Amino acid sequence: MDIVLIFGIIFVISALSCKTANTVGLPTLVGFIAIGVVIGLFFEFEDMLIVEHICDFALLTIIFTGGFQTEFQKARPVLAMSSALSVAGTLMTAMLSAAFAYYILRLEFYQAMLLGAIISSTDVESVFSVLRSKQLDLKNNLGYVLELESGSNDPFAHILTVVFIALATGTPGVPLLFAQQILVGVASGIIIAKLGQFLINRLKVEVDSVYSVLLGGIALLTFGAASQFGGSGFLAVYVGGVIIGNGKLVHKGSLSRMYSSLSMLMQVILFIVLGVLFIPSLSSLEKSDILRVAGVGALFASFVFFVARPLTMFVVMKTFKRPLNEIVLVSWAGFRGASSIVFVTHVLLSKLPYAEYLFSIVFFVVMLSVIVQSSFIIPIARRLKLTDD
Repeated sequence: MDIVLIFGIIFVISALSCKTANTVGLPTLVGFIAIGVVIGLFFEFEDMLIVEHICDFALLTIIFTGGFQTEFQKARPVLAMSSALSVAGTLMTAMLSAAFAYYILRLEFYQAMLLGAIISSTDVESVFSVLRSKQLDLKNNLGYVLELESGSNDPFAHILTVVFIALATGTPGVPLLFAQQILVGVASGIIIAKLGQFLINRLKVEVDSVYSVLLGGIALLTFGAASQFGGSGFLAVYVGGVIIGNGKLVHKGSLSRMYSSLSMLMQVILFIVLGVLFIPSLSSLEKSDILRVAGVGALFASFVFFVARPLTMFVVMKTFKRPLNEIVLVSWAGFRGASSIVFVTHVLLSKLPYAEYLFSIVFFVVMLSVIVQSSFIIPIARRLKLTDD
C-alpha cells in the first residue's frame, strides 16, 4: 500500500478517534495510543535513528510553540514560582522517583536514574486540551504556572536524560557535557532568535505563509545549531521561542494559530509512535514478564502521581505561600506525555541492555497518566473551586 495513503488513513482515523474517545468518556490521547498499538501489530520500525529524528522534530515543534505562545507580561506574577517548579521541582521529582525505582523496585542504579529523569517533566498541552474540551480556564494564574513550568522543564529533563545516558554508557567528561548542554543551548537560542526576529520583521512579502516557513526554519536552525555544538537543542528552541514570541513581530497572531495546530499534530504523532513501539518492546520480554512489567509500571506511576509530584509541589509552592487547593491541583496536573516518549526513544537508541524494559515502564506511566489524571482533572479542579469559564 502507498505510504501517502497509509498516512492519510492514520491521520483521518486519529481525528475521528477524538469524537469516539469523548463519547465513551476517555481522554482524546488514549485514542492516539490505541491507534499506534494497532499499527504496531503489523508494522515495526527498522531504524531507531529515524524514530529518534521524528520524535525530536515533533517535540522541538511543541516546545518552540510553547515558548512562542508564552506571554511573559501576563505571567510575570508567577514567573519566580514557575521557574522554581521547573528547575528544583523537576530535579526533586527525578531524584524521588529514581530513589523509589532503585530501593523499592530494585532497578539498577543508572536504570533507576534514567527512569526518574525521563518522567520528571510534564506535558501541559495534555492539560489544556482537556480544559479546552470543557471550555474551562484555571483561576489565580494557575494556567500560566503550568504553562511556564511545562515549557521550561522539558529541556531540563532532557539534559538530565542525556547526562545519565552518558554515565550509563561510560562516556567521559560528563560535568563538561552538563555545562555545555546548558550554556550552548541558551546561547544558540538567544543569538538565532534575535537574528530570526530581525529577518521576519524585515522580510516584507505579500504571501503570509512565507513567514510560517521562515519561522519553522528558524526553529530547526536553532535546534540543529545547538545540537551540533554539544548544547541542548530543546533548551535552545524554548529560549528562542520565548524571545521571538515576546518581541515585536509581524503576523504574530496568524503565526501563533498556525503553530498551535502544528503542535497538536506533532503531539498526535508522538502518541502514535508510543503505541507503535509498545508491541516490539513487549516482544523482547518473556511472556511471564509482561504482567510483571505492567505491575511495576502501575506501581511506579502511582508513586509519581501520589507521592513524588505532590511532595515536590508542596515543598516548592509552600515557599511561595500558595494555598493547599492550588498545590493539590498543580500536583495532579503534572501529566506525563510527549517529552517522556521522546526521551525514552533516546534510551532505546543508546542500546543499553535494559532499554526495552525502561520503555515498557514508561509506556504504562504515560498511559495511566493520560487515562487517570486526564479523566479526573476537571472534577478535581471544580471540587477545589479553581475553574472559570
